[in-house]
Amino acid sequence: MEKYAYLASIFASAFYLVASIRLLRLNRRTGERAELLLGFYFGLSSAYYLAFNLPSLLGLDSWSTSAEWTIEWLYILGVFPYLLFIRSVFRPEDTWAGVLVAACSVLLLAGTVMGALDGRGVYSFDNPWFLTQWMGYTVPCVWLCGEALISRQGAQKRVRIGLCAPVVANRYLLLALFGGFQVFACLADLSYAADLNGNQTASLFSNALLGGTEIASVAVLWFAFFPPSSYTNWITQRAKILSAPVES
Repeated sequence: MEKYAYLASIFASAFYLVASIRLLRLNRRTGERAELLLGFYFGLSSAYYLAFNLPSLLGLDSWSTSAEWTIEWLYILGVFPYLLFIRSVFRPEDTWAGVLVAACSVLLLAGTVMGALDGRGVYSFDNPWFLTQWMGYTVPCVWLCGEALISRQGAQKRVRIGLCAPVVANRYLLLALFGGFQVFACLADLSYAADLNGNQTASLFSNALLGGTEIASVAVLWFAFFPPSSYTNWITQRAKILSAPVES
């Protein structure tokens, strides 16, 4: 089971790399900040998943353990553009959003720097800074999920009167699902940490949960950013059916 979890993470790494390249290329044409920020996040996430899982898949656990804090920085650095993406897309003018970005950044930096200095494992309740770091990267996932759901509700109202394309409203739903699946991945980190504290090995449940959420995240992102024409046509036709007047 662990082997399949590692393979799922490496598959996620490959997709995130493709998504990063496509978004960064799109940014070169449009100059939009959101595409640049999300492209950096996906690129660093890709590097993290590959560096974290490939050595274990190849039986090089000792190397990945000795380098775990260096590997951890790949993901942590990616969370900063992720936070800026959420703010720039959903709350560019709200002061509280800037405060939240700053607070999460402090938690990430404090948890990672102090955790590395402490010297104990990254995902371990023995590490007193683990939960500090965990909150720093979990809150953005919850935030994205909530903001996307709120935006989707408003977009759905505009779809009914022809002021918003159905695929745009659906993209908000997919982003909310992505945020939700990432929250489950963060909860899997807690389960993983508990397993390490108890018996020094990750349980089948933790690996299955993490691998499953990564595959689900990849699926919804694919439909959000690279939807096939058959999917967008289905969304458009479905919206027409739902908004059609009922004959009396």
